[in-house]
Order: sequence, then structure tokens, then C-alpha cells
Amino acid sequence: MTTPKIRPRFTIEVDADPDVLMDRLRENLKRCPGCTGVSVGRHAELFVPGHEQRVWSPWLSVTTDEGGDGAVLKGRFAPHPSVWTLYLFLAFALGFALLVGISWGYAQWVMEQTPWALLSLPGAIILGGLLFLASVLGQRLGAEQMVQLRAVLEELTR
Repeated sequence: MTTPKIRPRFTIEVDADPDVLMDRLRENLKRCPGCTGVSVGRHAELFVPGHEQRVWSPWLSVTTDEGGDGAVLKGRFAPHPSVWTLYLFLAFALGFALLVGISWGYAQWVMEQTPWALLSLPGAIILGGLLFLASVLGQRLGAEQMVQLRAVLEELTR
């Protein structure tokens, strides 16, 4: 069993020049029924067609670098950029609220008052866990589309 990752990554080694590989990917992407995407230079973004997209649908970010005998494709799955921005905003807001709660609770404790603000610690742990579970749930719901995008990428680079 693998541990869940927030944004899973993978690498593929291909016997081709990185620029030629990306040109081939761009050409094949124009005729691909299983995905849409954009590509500039040595970077590409692949995603499922609009009629199949859901909130949990993944985006596949692909970058090529020069490898030993050819090119190395580095792929990273992530949610739609607006979903990822919301996720990061919630994570940072949770961290800030935790920092304020602990600081306030410590100040209450030093002033010999009841440190009720320290209750933010278990609340933040619970909310952080729920945020992580939402990420895992989104990956499980989008797992089939992740497999689809990875297969399309491997097909496009042949």
C-alpha cells in the first residue's frame, strides 16, 4: 500500500531529444480524443475534456529535461488550479488560526487566566486532517481520470 500524496509525481525515461519529444506531444495532442491541453517549450498541461471535468478532475503537468540517453519526462498530477489555490488558502488560514490560537492561549496562561484559546490546537489538528482527507477523497474520485491521462501521455510520446 502506498502512502497518499497531495500531488503525486512520476518520471518516464524516453529515448528521444526533449524538444523533439515535446513537438511530437504537441502534434499528437491536436488529434487526441481522450484529453485536451496546452504546451509551450518543454512544458505541457494535460487535462480531461470539458464534458468529463469535475471538481476533482486532475491536471497533469509535464516537463521534459535532458536525461542520460534521451529525455526524462517529469509528470505531476494536481487538481484544477482554482481548486489548488483554495486548498492552499485553507491550509494557510488554518496555520495562521493555529498560530494565533496558541499565542493567545500562551498569553492567557502567562497571565494566570484559563487558557481556553489553546483549544485551537485540537481543532486545527481535526480540520487539517479533514483537509487532507478531502485531498485523498479527490484523488480517489479522480483516480480513473489520472490513469487515463497517464495512458494518454504515454501514447502521445510514442
